Amino acid sequence: DDQDTRLSGSSDTYDKFGSLEAMPFTKQHFIEGGAHFSNAFVNTPICCPSRTEFFSGRYYHNIGPPNDVGGCMHVNTANAVKPQGMFKFLTDAGYNTGVFGKVTNDQGGILKALAQQKAVNV
Repeated sequence: DDQDTRLSGSSDTYDKFGSLEAMPFTKQHFIEGGAHFSNAFVNTPICCPSRTEFFSGRYYHNIGPPNDVGGCMHVNTANAVKPQGMFKFLTDAGYNTGVFGKVTNDQGGILKALAQQKAVNV
């Protein structure tokens, strides 16, 4: 969700996949070696709300306002690590889970909570 179609401000350097040209290994792995969608939708296509929805399995209206005024994009990102979320669900099902890259803008607390729950392998 952070990869816009014109990172440099010039559309001349990007193809129909947008800024994936800036990430050739990602493009090769997912597009050339897998599948792509010509028409896809996401419920809330912006940073923390989108990630929190994905990790928690809840829609925007169910992830609530942040606990403090410094919350992330008007969502309570703590919902991403509730026991009924994706990480714990997969771990309980026997999968090894881990986190690579950005989880949310306030990911320090999120990663600590996941480690405490043993919902990710540290």
